[in-house]
Amino acid sequence: MGFALLFAAAACAKSASNQDKASAPPGDQEQIAVPGAKGGPPEGAQVTGAPAPDDPRFHLKPEEGTITVDKAEAAANSEATAAVKLAPSTGYHIATDYPIKLTLEPTQGVKLAKTEFTAGGRNKSQGDAQTLSEQALAFAVKATAEKAGAYEIKGMFKFGICEKESCHPKKQPITITVAAK
Repeated sequence: MGFALLFAAAACAKSASNQDKASAPPGDQEQIAVPGAKGGPPEGAQVTGAPAPDDPRFHLKPEEGTITVDKAEAAANSEATAAVKLAPSTGYHIATDYPIKLTLEPTQGVKLAKTEFTAGGRNKSQGDAQTLSEQALAFAVKATAEKAGAYEIKGMFKFGICEKESCHPKKQPITITVAAK
């Protein structure tokens, strides 16, 4: 008999809990953004699947290494190449087993040969990298400007950098300048 009462009390408590959720004011309920809907998510809400905002905590620190991005220069309608290079500082190394990714945003007036470059991962694949080792990583970005002028290509560079004892994922925004004459 005691067991039945305990079971009934638990069921009632669970039912009351569900009723609280059902009768909660609209502001207290979980909000789900519907793709294509007007208004979008509430201010400050993190939407699953949406790109995370840039977080400086994941940027490469000066003591960990350097990223250099060469300027791509060529005549208008000719392919130009910009090198994106990562060099770790002394005491650090590139995590070649980390899935490395360089993603570029299309820019009006510039045709990109590729918008996504990958390397590394479990099999430490060379992938799209010109150079991939614990001491150096480089990608060659090919771009063609339609007309003379200066253009900026924004991108996100994701990689891992390690010390002796630990590795740290990095997510660094980059800008590639394309100059066409």
